[in-house]
Amino acid sequence: MILHCGLNRASFIWGSPTNNTRIERLWVKVGSQFGRQWRAFFYRLEALHGLDRRNPHHLWLLHFLFLDLINDDCANFVAKWNCHPISGEGHDQSPEDMCLMGQLQHGVYVDDCKGIDPTDIRRYNGIHGPERSRAPGQTGAGQLDDEDVSAPSSNSSNKSESEDDLEAQIEEVHAENFHHEAVSVPKHANPFDDNDTMELFYDALEAAIREDIVPPGYGLLPEEWDEEGYPAFEILKSGRRGSKQLRIALPDDIWRPRAEMWGRALAILEQISYANEI
Repeated sequence: MILHCGLNRASFIWGSPTNNTRIERLWVKVGSQFGRQWRAFFYRLEALHGLDRRNPHHLWLLHFLFLDLINDDCANFVAKWNCHPISGEGHDQSPEDMCLMGQLQHGVYVDDCKGIDPTDIRRYNGIHGPERSRAPGQTGAGQLDDEDVSAPSSNSSNKSESEDDLEAQIEEVHAENFHHEAVSVPKHANPFDDNDTMELFYDALEAAIREDIVPPGYGLLPEEWDEEGYPAFEILKSGRRGSKQLRIALPDDIWRPRAEMWGRALAILEQISYANEI
């Protein structure tokens, strides 16, 4: 967000979580409303349906199949959350109520810099180029560029260069707010080398969906289940040592079709990859 919006534009609020219990409570709601279900579903894919979380092609396939659905769940949660009343300083008003009242009292806020690259913001609303040092009595007003003006010092030049390096600024300004190393993010990679192979994958997946083909060997057929049938819930372990267990319901009418979608796509992906290796 800082790279996208620029420095000092309220991209983040730093501080102890004990001073911001509302956001902590919000994360609990995000998990209970939809986050835990997706997490349990991905564990199920790994345990029963062939997902390898260390395989970047499998992670790409997860993004391809489910990222839009996850974003839809996020949008639905936001819409519901913005309609719920907030106690205390909210005076039992919803976020939408407070937004409307704020607009009526103070007008609609318009961000003049929205969508503008931070480099352009600094160029036209800040300092662009090296700072110029002038002699006493010289203001720069009405003075020609060829007048005797002292050259910028090496310190000011270095400062200007560091200001142009936005990432270095962010790291320096906010270093004290980070108390641990960044978490490594698993890499995902498109498994297809060209558009023709990608189109082949799309067409095969559409055909499998249209004909309702469920591939064998991916834990999706009744003969591949145990005596209790297809599971209706998953167990998530929580706590520092995984001592707590959460029973997460995964309704069959929602999550089994998604598992079948994963099985179809994975089977086609593996067949295409195998054919390319021959």
